[in-house]
Amino acid sequence: MQRNYGDLVTIGKNTKVRPHKPFTRQQINKLCQLNTSEADGALILLYTGMRCGELLNLRRKDINLKSKYLTITKSKTKAGEGRVIPLHKRILPIVERLCSQYQDRLFPISYTNFSKHFNRITNGKHTTHDCRHTVATMLDRADANPNAVRAILGHKNGDVTIKVYTHKGLRDLRRAINLLK
Repeated sequence: MQRNYGDLVTIGKNTKVRPHKPFTRQQINKLCQLNTSEADGALILLYTGMRCGELLNLRRKDINLKSKYLTITKSKTKAGEGRVIPLHKRILPIVERLCSQYQDRLFPISYTNFSKHFNRITNGKHTTHDCRHTVATMLDRADANPNAVRAILGHKNGDVTIKVYTHKGLRDLRRAINLLK
């Protein structure tokens, strides 16, 4: 006699242990005012959409200061490798300074130590991955081309970018509903 023990198992809904939340404009401005190396790393993540591991693997040779962009050579995914990310004017001086300081890696620090510093400057309210959500959300709010957003984040298809990374608050929803004539 065969018995299906699967009928006896109840699996609850998949709930997020720590849901991602984008940084606010005020939080980003506060980071800009800190003017510390810890804030520099956070700001670069916030204005590039890189994963933390991509930032820590970033080398001087991956940055083109003349044309103001960087190239991701090591990524978690195939879609993330080889992508080009323009340098925003808010982080360009930081990247230029780091390039003049270091010959190889821009952040010669371990992931663990970077995370500790990041946690300290964000008072534990954000993870490094929240920076990717912030970039996706800010670009979406600015009506950036969805294909460009996907290319910057290194996503293979737009569903992940739209369904997982962009966050809509009441203000965004109100702006959308007000488009109705």
